[in-house]
Amino acid sequence: MQNISVYLNQRASHTRFGHWKEQIDKSLFRSTITYRTPKDLKELKTNLDFDIENRCDAIVSVGGDGTVNTLIQSLAGSDIGLLVMPGGTANDLARELGHKQSVKKVTHFIRNNEYKYIDLIKVNDNYMATNGGIGMGAKVAQNINEIRKNFPTFKKFMKIGGKSVYSFFILNELTSLKFPTYKLKVTSKEFTGVVETPLLMVNNQSHLAGTFNIAPDTSHDDGKFNVTILKHRTHREFIQCCYKMGIGEYPYSDPNIITFETDQIEVENLNPSEELPFFGDGEILKSQNPHIWNIQLCPRLLKVYTQDDEKSLVSLSNEVNLS
Repeated sequence: MQNISVYLNQRASHTRFGHWKEQIDKSLFRSTITYRTPKDLKELKTNLDFDIENRCDAIVSVGGDGTVNTLIQSLAGSDIGLLVMPGGTANDLARELGHKQSVKKVTHFIRNNEYKYIDLIKVNDNYMATNGGIGMGAKVAQNINEIRKNFPTFKKFMKIGGKSVYSFFILNELTSLKFPTYKLKVTSKEFTGVVETPLLMVNNQSHLAGTFNIAPDTSHDDGKFNVTILKHRTHREFIQCCYKMGIGEYPYSDPNIITFETDQIEVENLNPSEELPFFGDGEILKSQNPHIWNIQLCPRLLKVYTQDDEKSLVSLSNEVNLS
């Protein structure tokens, strides 16, 4: 019998305890399930340390990418698998893993012990699983998280608005009178130089906020991460680029985009009087040095319950051979 702990973030936009408990109980009725709804990060860390020490068989995250980000700080490098349920707004990791089906179909991966290992990105002392960066995206994440913290009823608005809530805040930043750019020194094997940019992105998967096609050739299990630097100097150019990405296209011919794949990079803020936050998985990643970010790939560091592509290919090959 499997021992499973379900971490449910009741502050996320699509998490209603009774609904999720009923669905999960039905799907994993043969398992011993512990439901955890920690009131703060300290309680969550205590619960998670207990589960890891007692070798819990699986952890289920019911929340958004921020909930996942909190859990992976402790689960990275362990053999305890994580099942990601889409209970937040953007649900970037859940979408990338293909977890858009019913609870029954998603929990099927735990029942069948079907999993794979994905890469994580370490930014100074913090892990991230999806996308992050410096600049305009950090301001959007900051604004949404502050409003969510100070106004609990905002959760209902996010539930109704879904991913469009992020689009609204991005649009608000884009149409502001100021168009801030940041002077950054970028050092890597693939590209080194000083850039002025409104947004530098570090991507472990192709899409951000569901449809924003930021790095079409990137995935979380290819041994690399993508860096995208936008060098646009005007609102108009930047909005045109973001619009194309936002509708799922990619502006390959845009000369103001620097993009490359790497496994390590250092980014330094050359204006030390201005503190720039780094956001990852929709959260602001805290750091002892907010002016230099050492970013490196950590290959196959997180075990996630999902469809194992290699097993699927073997099954498909067997079906073809049998026919």
